[in-house]
Amino acid sequence: MTRFCTSCGQPLEDGVRFCTNCGAPIPVEQTTYAQPEPQPQQPYNPQPEPQPVQQQPVGMKPKNYLVLSILATIFCCLPFGIPAIVFSAKVDSYWNNGNYIGAQEASRKAKTWMLVSVIIGAVILISYFALIFMGVAAMGTDFFEELGYY
Repeated sequence: MTRFCTSCGQPLEDGVRFCTNCGAPIPVEQTTYAQPEPQPQQPYNPQPEPQPVQQQPVGMKPKNYLVLSILATIFCCLPFGIPAIVFSAKVDSYWNNGNYIGAQEASRKAKTWMLVSVIIGAVILISYFALIFMGVAAMGTDFFEELGYY
């Protein structure tokens, strides 16, 4: 006797595990010998894939520190200011793409690198003036007398 698919009603060959018409799995112990009512074929209608749900923003958009990072790079310490500018530029990009946690992390790193640049620049500037002062003090008052200041 001929077996039939329980999903679409098409006749099955012996030993098949899937229906050649609709692709439905065929149980090994299936013994349906009476032809079932054929199901009407549904036209293939692919549904668009659902878009991933974006997480909601956590609070307000974080500050990007771009202007401060540029100023710290120019006036304080170039090597430490460059990472500050890079992370500052990433804040808006991450926020607009829905990566709110990444935007907050980039903002934190931009602030850290900007502060490091300012602190290193201040230390270098203070050291520079301290060395000048110590050099002038080491010359003594004889130098200033020769110049006519005393």
